[in-house]
Amino acid sequence: MDIENMKAFNKVAELKSISAAASELHHLQSNMSNKIKNIEKQFQTQLFFRHSSGVELTQNGEKLYHQFQKMILLWEETTAIITNKEETILLGIPQTSFPTQFNDIIKDFYTQFPNKKLSIVSGTTNELIHKVVNRELTIAYVTELENEQLLQDKQVISEMLSQDKLVFAGKTKGISLQKILTEERLYVFSKQCYSYRALASLMKDLNVETASISEINIAETLFEICKNELGIGIIPESIALKYHFLTYETLPDEYAKLRKTLIYHTDHPISSAEKWLIEKSKPAFQR
Repeated sequence: MDIENMKAFNKVAELKSISAAASELHHLQSNMSNKIKNIEKQFQTQLFFRHSSGVELTQNGEKLYHQFQKMILLWEETTAIITNKEETILLGIPQTSFPTQFNDIIKDFYTQFPNKKLSIVSGTTNELIHKVVNRELTIAYVTELENEQLLQDKQVISEMLSQDKLVFAGKTKGISLQKILTEERLYVFSKQCYSYRALASLMKDLNVETASISEINIAETLFEICKNELGIGIIPESIALKYHFLTYETLPDEYAKLRKTLIYHTDHPISSAEKWLIEKSKPAFQR
């Protein structure tokens, strides 16, 4: 079995389209169709269900896809070892959002890919997007406000992983929104982050100009302040739940909605090692 045929099969499975896979791999669609037919002939089983909008893996196709994934990874790893080719993956993650389970993923990564390097950079969403656009990062996980268009007209491919929402962390129950904004000391992780932009937008729409806003980029410190009723934090609900801080109220809907997204440059071909890392780390960043 030719390794390129395996890659072609897996690309069709991932894109659920023979024509889309042919276009991405720069093959003629007829050649791609023949590759699939020859693989089905070799294994004497149907591997795809064909329908008007594309293709779907059959049960045997699903099994073969996972086997081919392993074989492609092994082949690329073998090639890298023999040619002494070293790949460095530059991964961007949001400030204050480093998942605790990611340490285990990193250990597994170096076990799986001993000749590859992983460099992790943290930053605000705007900083990470800028670094991906300028190819300073290979892939990045970012969080953005749903009503913003930060990725528009950028040279990035994005995949939404999950949604989140901003909350006021602290004792706010029974207190009016106007009073929170005018009388409470408010805290955000950074004045460059989405929390501050959402808060600024809310204040502008309510004609509030006197809010006291400070930066604290250490989650534990911010929660200690909120716990002792020394101020109110504006943070994602997922971070509040991560630290078991349950005293919070959601911001008004139009200012609260967040989306967590995986991004990489349009010209960057995702390697097998990167694909492995993405699939393993997705669940951690979806929370």
